[in-house]
Amino acid sequence: MAFRDLREALEAFRAAGRLLEVARPVSPRYELAAVIAAAARTREAALLFTAVRGHTAPVAANVMYAREALAQAMGVAPPELVERFRERLQTPLAPRSVTTAPVNAQVAEPVDLGQWPVLTHYEHDSGPYITTGMAAVRDPTTGRIERTICRMELRGKDELGMAFVNPPTSEIYRRWGRERALPVAVVVGLEPVTFLAGALPASPGVDKLAAAGGLRGEPVEVFTAPLTGLDVPARAELLLEGELDPAGERTDGPFGEVSGYGLTFADIPAFRVRRLSHREQPLYHALLPTGAEADALLGLVVEAAIGPQVRGLFPFLQDITFAPGTFGASLVVRVRPTERTRVRGLLHHLLSLDRVKKVVVVADDVDPSDPLEVEWSVVTRSQPDVDLVVVEDVPGHPIDPSCHKGLRTARLGIDATGFERVAGRRKVGFPQEARDVAREVVERLVAGPVLPAGHDAG
Repeated sequence: MAFRDLREALEAFRAAGRLLEVARPVSPRYELAAVIAAAARTREAALLFTAVRGHTAPVAANVMYAREALAQAMGVAPPELVERFRERLQTPLAPRSVTTAPVNAQVAEPVDLGQWPVLTHYEHDSGPYITTGMAAVRDPTTGRIERTICRMELRGKDELGMAFVNPPTSEIYRRWGRERALPVAVVVGLEPVTFLAGALPASPGVDKLAAAGGLRGEPVEVFTAPLTGLDVPARAELLLEGELDPAGERTDGPFGEVSGYGLTFADIPAFRVRRLSHREQPLYHALLPTGAEADALLGLVVEAAIGPQVRGLFPFLQDITFAPGTFGASLVVRVRPTERTRVRGLLHHLLSLDRVKKVVVVADDVDPSDPLEVEWSVVTRSQPDVDLVVVEDVPGHPIDPSCHKGLRTARLGIDATGFERVAGRRKVGFPQEARDVAREVVERLVAGPVLPAGHDAG
């Protein structure tokens, strides 16, 4: 069964030992984001900050800490996640309308966005940013509601800068937003699958909440937002309503993007917030752009999109792993033994795909998630003069600051399989029985006392 809301997801993670509660007071200016980054490197778990300085609302973070969390949110086993994700996207379920909604339990009057623990993430950010808002706007041409996850800079008590940078919402604003005030509704604090659906590329004619329903296996509850008349998730934590004001356009940023750089964007309109409602004792959901959540989301979306097609063309492919921190641009692909010419064909195909900038192909005795093993494979199983593929002058990604003029880039592939090159040489290792013993010993060492028996730690 799908999680009904963010609160239910956190309780499930708590029951599984995957929720860490932070009771020490921390500031939403830099400190909270720094803790998220440090904790994510140490433990795969969601975080709940219960003592945010200057604010009463707790902050949930790292909610989609790994694919395990997304699998649990979809009610599937982790090894089945990619395949079930791809299948369920083909069967959207329309949202179910309700007349009352938890997110409309209390109306905050007057609107004061400064009361919420909006994070200032990085040292050179221009200010606090909401990074988990799902925005809804109606297309004046089709009448359909289009949705996107967009970052919003806190500009004042009732004003945000709304970065509509992805279609179709960006196109709606470009075509209509400078001629009329476009009503907008934004929800913050969604359960993981509904949030994920908001970040997906738009399917023509399909409401992203219908996509969320398909992924969840049950419809998303929606209600009609009172001010804008837009249907929004009923069990979100916060609801902001208002309109886009083109007169408030200005350069936005710098903001720390998923690429790890502070970027600026021009012509970002003002979102004038006229009404704000929330649940009883609301939570605030924060997402660190360079954190584990972004990697989990991007990796799953890209693999689900390219995996089945690539496996059909190259049946010797075993799995695709995305290098953390590379916003889906760097892949490690593990393959079964085959001819080197076929590995070269696989490299050329992957390097032709959108977003992909670097691909390393390794043999099936290498752990693609271990950067030490991948680097060992590159150094001992490839030769740069014949095992590298470079594709020049192709479209780049806007968040990659190294692109050439006109957002052009080059792409790199490395055949680090060693097929034919190191044939007959065996990789050293330990028998499975010895590895099992080693794991048990190390687990006891980590969990046991640091000092020898009989010594007093005081």
